Amino acid sequence: MKLAIVMDRYDNPYAGTESQVLKLLEGLKEKGWDIRFAVFRETDYSRSDAFPVEIDHLGVGSISNPRSWWAVYRYARGLADDGCRVVHVFFNDASVICPPMMRLAGVKTLISRRDMGFWYSGLHLRVLRLTDRFVHGVVCNSKAVAEITARIEGIPESKLYVIYNGYPDDTEGDTYNCYELASAAEPEQPCVIGIVANLRPIKRIEDLIEAVSRIHHSGRNVELRIVGGGDQADYRQSVEKLGIAGRVKFLGSQPDPERHIRDFDIAVLCSETEGFSNSIIEYMRCGKPVVCTDTGGNPEIIDDGVNGYLVGVGDVASLAERLEALIDNPDRRLAMGRLNKEQMAKRYSLESMLNQYIRLYQLVEPGMAEA
Repeated sequence: MKLAIVMDRYDNPYAGTESQVLKLLEGLKEKGWDIRFAVFRETDYSRSDAFPVEIDHLGVGSISNPRSWWAVYRYARGLADDGCRVVHVFFNDASVICPPMMRLAGVKTLISRRDMGFWYSGLHLRVLRLTDRFVHGVVCNSKAVAEITARIEGIPESKLYVIYNGYPDDTEGDTYNCYELASAAEPEQPCVIGIVANLRPIKRIEDLIEAVSRIHHSGRNVELRIVGGGDQADYRQSVEKLGIAGRVKFLGSQPDPERHIRDFDIAVLCSETEGFSNSIIEYMRCGKPVVCTDTGGNPEIIDDGVNGYLVGVGDVASLAERLEALIDNPDRRLAMGRLNKEQMAKRYSLESMLNQYIRLYQLVEPGMAEA
């Protein structure tokens, strides 16, 4: 019942991977597991007292520096001496160094893949293909991520495990009633289209801004709300140029995005690539219909025409058309939102995720006791 978790760094508990790691750690602790947690590089957050367990700072620099490998090996020896036989690794540099160094110390390594590999580079990939040989398993958060990991890194299927992200069933209030009130808004109230995404090119928020411009100029009453951190300058310039400044609100980074999602009528994610989207899950938890791009793990969550719509990456015309279809049909919005709420509770519970991880850890190291 001892497990070590190692990451490149831990910036805050709100980012996608970091939030899932925190849920995993807290859930295992509640089930009686003894968790060691380490980061290669310190951050202001990791040096604070906000994390639920003590954080070991390994002081690892570049993966090309032999001292980095030696630091990880020494930590691995300490884990082995402490009776820890499995380490679960997140992020890129830790995925390179940990597997061979842990193997030398007698510790088994699981690595995680949580995106579609946009970070792969030539040298990094060549090194990964060497160190992946020492991995005992690769945890992917969607089938799409597992497929691209197998194809690009050459990981055999027998080492791939798909475990979807898990979320607690703790949404406040009756989201069905909140949704019905939003759907039954007076005609003079705008239909609120919302997105939760950091302001980065890969999220293609400019596509949504253009789609909302088309919808507005078609005569429909809409408002776009953008929740996410990043530089707003270029996006605000586009909004001004399209003549919809009064129709777009930039809400910035929010510690509790669901508080804003509850006010959406339609939730959107138009990213170029996604592994398994936390934003879509948050939309579903709040009972919202979803329009998202047909990429990565999104089609595993959204069934086109059933609980939302899928559109091609960069297809602004289709994005606008799907949004208009929902704007013009409040009953369809309500039905899709209700279905999403129901599916969320069945398919993506935190308890299910924890149980799958525990079974995997025990599969990798049969000596682990039942939690």
